[in-house]
Amino acid sequence: MKFHAIAIDGPAASGKSTLARTLAERLGLVMVNSGAMYRAVTWKILREEIDPADTAAVIRLLDGMDIHCGHEGSVSNIRIDGTDPTPFLREPEINANVSTVSAIPQVRERLVALQRDYLKRTHVVMEGRDIGSVVFPDTPFKIYIDADPTVRDERRSGEGEIDSVSQRDAADSSRKTAPLMVADGATKLDTSALTISGVVDAAIGILGKQGFPLPQHLPAEEPPTPMRWIYWLGWMSFGAAYRTLFGLRVIGNENLIKAGPVLIASNHQSFLDPPLIGNLYQTEMVYFARKTLFKGFGKWLYPQWNAIPIDQDKPDTSSMKAAIRKLKEGWRVLVFPEGQRTLDGSINEAAPGIGMIAAKAGVPIQPVRIFGADKALPRGSGKISFARITVKVGPPILLTPEEFKAYSNKEGYLALTERIMDGIKAL
Repeated sequence: MKFHAIAIDGPAASGKSTLARTLAERLGLVMVNSGAMYRAVTWKILREEIDPADTAAVIRLLDGMDIHCGHEGSVSNIRIDGTDPTPFLREPEINANVSTVSAIPQVRERLVALQRDYLKRTHVVMEGRDIGSVVFPDTPFKIYIDADPTVRDERRSGEGEIDSVSQRDAADSSRKTAPLMVADGATKLDTSALTISGVVDAAIGILGKQGFPLPQHLPAEEPPTPMRWIYWLGWMSFGAAYRTLFGLRVIGNENLIKAGPVLIASNHQSFLDPPLIGNLYQTEMVYFARKTLFKGFGKWLYPQWNAIPIDQDKPDTSSMKAAIRKLKEGWRVLVFPEGQRTLDGSINEAAPGIGMIAAKAGVPIQPVRIFGADKALPRGSGKISFARITVKVGPPILLTPEEFKAYSNKEGYLALTERIMDGIKAL
């Protein structure tokens, strides 16, 4: 059987991984992140305390390195000498050195051979910087995606990354071996002003014109599910109040994931926050509310508004299990990692609970940051002030099954919590 390869190239933070992962899911292919392979080798080099600029030392290490590439479901994975390096691949030191390692011809030769091996056993959508020009130059299915450098810097910081896309662009474009370029026959796609679903739809349109055998019925963005009347009444009332009283402004709405389960992670400034985030979506959402609210009329109302009661005074595993169950059922779940509202608008330290929920649920994570709600309804005052409220939606954090597994212990929960908080703080 002849297998097809879709080549997606582009600079850092252009959206390659998000597009490749979503296309793989919608078209039933295996998504291969070639960048993760170079990061994994870089991780091994740094772990062995070898200078990435010492080409001879890198080649000696590479000659004895056992690199195994496979896939789990629709996503690729990698092992270096039997170890999964996934949790470490986004560390700043790797960001700073991966371009140097990628420029070594022997490294590229070894990894390109492994990348081509995927096509011997399955259809693939592969993203990187030389997929259409070097890895699969003969494939007719090539897309080069790009975005304005300012937009890409914002996406990078929203993912908790601190490397400069302009520096990466310069390093990747000027290297002698397989430089970043638009491959012959590739169609260019600018993602600067597109939503995630918009990018995917545009890419599928391009592939159709290139002759890719698309399924007859592709799953589309989920249509809004009708809200129950009591939820709809609160959604409408709060939405109107936010726009009228607080001049609500939403930035980054195009980053919202509008299909499937999503773990929404936001800073916490006031009691206004849950319905504020809920108004970003056209469907119902689940969130935590402190147990003390479930009294009297609240005992009936809050369950109608999909609230999960939580005890803020002690660890509440039953509530977290309920949130995980809801995510696995396909719901959107809002979590405030800090647990309590801020006193001065700053972001407080987070508990590892959200890391555990994220790792066990294995769903996309949507960082969100609220500004001004602490002034509109300050903690402890009970008085409304007509302050401007702004909500910024960041790029989603999309992890592979292998990455989620790497976070599945106490240390992993803490690391994933930090990664989520970095995404919020970057906004």
